[in-house]
Amino acid sequence: MLSLKIIFSILIIKCLACVAYYWVYFCYYPAGFNGDSVSTLHDAKIMYDALPNHPTDFFKMVLGLHSDLDTDPLYKPYFHQIEKWGRADVSSNFFLNDNRTPIRINAIIMLFSFGSYAVHAFVMLIFSFVGQFAFYKAFKSYFPKKEILLALIIFITPSVLFWTSGVLKEPMAIGLLGLFVYAFMKLFVNYQFKIKYILLLICSSLLFLILKPYILILLIVPLFIFALVKRFQIKRVALFYLTIILFLFGGVVLTLKIVLHKDVIQTIVVRQNDFINLSHGGTFFLNDEKYVRFEITDTTHYEVVDAKRNLYKLNPHSAFMYWRNNNLRDTIYETNNRDTSTFRFISRVTPSGSAISMERLDYSFGSFVKLIPQSFYNVLCRPFFYDSRSILELVASLENLVFLVFFTLCFWFRTKDEIEINLLLLCISLVVTSFILVGLTTTVLGAIVRYKIPFIPFLLMVPLLFLDTECIKKIPFINRLVK
Repeated sequence: MLSLKIIFSILIIKCLACVAYYWVYFCYYPAGFNGDSVSTLHDAKIMYDALPNHPTDFFKMVLGLHSDLDTDPLYKPYFHQIEKWGRADVSSNFFLNDNRTPIRINAIIMLFSFGSYAVHAFVMLIFSFVGQFAFYKAFKSYFPKKEILLALIIFITPSVLFWTSGVLKEPMAIGLLGLFVYAFMKLFVNYQFKIKYILLLICSSLLFLILKPYILILLIVPLFIFALVKRFQIKRVALFYLTIILFLFGGVVLTLKIVLHKDVIQTIVVRQNDFINLSHGGTFFLNDEKYVRFEITDTTHYEVVDAKRNLYKLNPHSAFMYWRNNNLRDTIYETNNRDTSTFRFISRVTPSGSAISMERLDYSFGSFVKLIPQSFYNVLCRPFFYDSRSILELVASLENLVFLVFFTLCFWFRTKDEIEINLLLLCISLVVTSFILVGLTTTVLGAIVRYKIPFIPFLLMVPLLFLDTECIKKIPFINRLVK
């Protein structure tokens, strides 16, 4: 168990990381005030401001007791002003993401923070720490004499430390991950069937479903296999993992499509194409047939026809690129527009400085197979020094180099004892499936660095399983860490 001195030191380091995050995004970068943290607080404040005069509206918004139609009474006074509210029926949201939950949570925190960023950041810090500590408790028994190194991986890995120190989804995600894994291990691996663990598993699952459902799906399948291998002492573990993963993930995809009419494959295709479009920047419009993009500097080739509903018409003879909604892979260039239909304004985005060049996915098996190796490589190894375009990407490159050195040391000073193959395959299966999904759906390096945060502890637990602490004690600096 970690001593109080170590726990206190970790909390101090996390507080310093909060200060560093604030400085980077509010002082160093001129555009920091347009970042996720401030936009989330801005949107939450719109909800909170309804409380004094319209408390019923506040509780309806926080509890989701409203419709998603533009005609809803709450739309014009509140939702129309919220930057990241979006629509609940956007295909990329039901599986991969949800912007509304962080807004609602921060609106609740404002009941006692009164809008202070420090209070919101502190709440996120504590929640992420509780989840990380639960994660540590779930796996520490598998790393005898390596507990401090395991704690360093979970708490002090630079990217995890930095991105769980702001008012973002990442602190909530890693907190929920730790609590879910801890409760699952207690119930289905250690067979401690207590009410507190059952409630913890249910609550963390429900919160995952309204924050980042894909993390829950990626977690539960390998953990389920891990529990089965433990319970039935299965011998051919690697084959068992591969078979069950393919069967269960395939079953989940088919069930969602047939029963709930939610097409996960189409969601991934749309998400990746959206990322490619947004990474190049531009002004985007949508109707039933076309997804249209104008250059960000082009403001003269479209005109508003209904400001309240954000409806526009494209000027005759204008030039733009577009994609048909039934085929987002093929880009079509229009040079002499004759389309007189109405389009809905989607967004106006400046070009990303860290976009990755990737082919567009389409709804075919071959397209996915072709992009999987590149997708996995992008998440595992990038950014690296040759493609770093900012200070943060340079720091991320340095971290990737440290990971490589850590892998090398652990396999060089490899233990002769038997490895816990079940835990090894749990970590590998989680890393492979999560990194492929993130790589397929994300084509911006900055976003990749953030989206892989919840899975980094599993990545670094792989080499740690192989490490012989007795051999590595020969290195003076490392000796102090493993004592």
